[in-house]
Amino acid sequence: MLQSCPMSDDLGSRLDSIAAKYPDKAAFIFRRGLSWKTLSYKQLVDRSDQLAGGLRELGVKPGTHAALMVPPGIEFFALAFALVKTGLVPILVDPALGFRIISQCFAESKPEIFFGSPVTQLIRSFLGWGNETIRLSLTMANSGRLFIRKNKDSSFVGYASANLTPNSPAAIIYTSGSTGFPKGAVYSQANFAAQIDMLTNTFHIDPEEIDLPAFPLFALIDCLVGVTAVIPDMNFPSPSKVNPGRVINAVNKFNVCNMFASPVMLDGLAKYGFNHKLKLPSLKRVITAGAPAPVQVLENFRKMLTDEACLFGIYGATEILPVSVIESREVLADTRFKSEQGLGVCIGRPVKNSYVRIIGISDSPISEWSDSLKLPANTVGEITVKGPAVTRSYIGRAEADRLAKIKEGAEIVHRMGDLGAFDEEGRLWYCGRKSQRVEVSNEIFFTEQIEGIFNAHPRVYRTALVAVDDEPVLWVQPTGPVHHSEKLRIAQELLALGAKHPQAARIKIILFLSQFPTDIRHNSKIIREKLAVLARNRLT
Repeated sequence: MLQSCPMSDDLGSRLDSIAAKYPDKAAFIFRRGLSWKTLSYKQLVDRSDQLAGGLRELGVKPGTHAALMVPPGIEFFALAFALVKTGLVPILVDPALGFRIISQCFAESKPEIFFGSPVTQLIRSFLGWGNETIRLSLTMANSGRLFIRKNKDSSFVGYASANLTPNSPAAIIYTSGSTGFPKGAVYSQANFAAQIDMLTNTFHIDPEEIDLPAFPLFALIDCLVGVTAVIPDMNFPSPSKVNPGRVINAVNKFNVCNMFASPVMLDGLAKYGFNHKLKLPSLKRVITAGAPAPVQVLENFRKMLTDEACLFGIYGATEILPVSVIESREVLADTRFKSEQGLGVCIGRPVKNSYVRIIGISDSPISEWSDSLKLPANTVGEITVKGPAVTRSYIGRAEADRLAKIKEGAEIVHRMGDLGAFDEEGRLWYCGRKSQRVEVSNEIFFTEQIEGIFNAHPRVYRTALVAVDDEPVLWVQPTGPVHHSEKLRIAQELLALGAKHPQAARIKIILFLSQFPTDIRHNSKIIREKLAVLARNRLT
């Protein structure tokens, strides 16, 4: 059995250590045209070193912000590690956020170097992304070569080799912006190292494993653990548009034993697998994140797995991951029934080195931690997390820092912006986003608690609670197409379900929508703000 390497906080050194131990091991198995290719760890390191050497010749300086707009693929991963080795700080923004938001993110994070594909270079030139700060523009071709497109001045002359410390910045990763404008979380080398260690220890990940990561960041983490990552022919930025047949074929072809995917992707795989009578016998572990997976998705996807396989839901955020974890068997056998009674969604127990506490609900900043802030079990409040993987700040967002960060000595407590509570068993229950809590008639409704009651209906995929003119309104996304008379029947049955709960009984308005608006990154978080506007328009 392969043994994991002792790791440092320096991400470049981590990759070099793994490549030195397993030079011929596949780092990536990827689709190129009609055939599958393999890139070994030695080849990955050689390619990233060549790119790093080219950057050194250009005189780039450690700590320089670099916008990374290269499509996810082998060139992207090699370049990402080259940036790590030269001490550049990559800025990662989801392209699907849209041109205007990307432009604002660059104005905020102030990149001095732009790495792009020929397409993104053309877009940047046309829209003027980062024109005020970008001095060097480089194009990554499919061959893995970098081409200089533009060099405004010689400000990068005087390169000194990267001398990275645990506190050195490693990346700026923008949030999905599901409840507001995206924020750039500043990751240090130590943050990334802690995150990798927490994921490895929580799930007992072994370098012998083969992973299929449906999110680019997890492919980079695979390389820093020594795992082989299978990259199928799929659209990374849009999990809901993934071709499930290609993913299932890749899993079975290469005996993938671990997979990370959002709930919406699992749903698509489960439906495709059921229709084509397919199984995934090699998978021993599936990890899903982005939003709690609906019970029906867990039930359906488990049918494709062996009895021994585990299906984990992890809770976290761009600013800190993982926070807590729960296995699907516990959901299906126990917590789902409590969700149907209005407790919210159980998101499991905190992982090691993730110190979770609940504080009172407030929209005001909290500068210093006090133990008096902590709420007892079974009391809903805001979820806070402290630990080595917690990012300390956002780039250029002092007000966001004031609202989300609490100082506790030399450490930072992150306010998740999520509401929840602990039960007597030490399990964490998610009750909804703080900004999406519904207040009607001076009474607070927590979205996930109310929605869990109605989600128990067999024809309901998920629901969303909003308010219009001091009245609670429930949106319903059915499991499939429904005609008008069936909508009336489902609505009556939902009202009967709600009548058993004091708050849910207040809901008298039920609206149907075939597809909810969701976040860009995982296509799983419901954007209730858009649904509130849509409800108002439909009801007036």
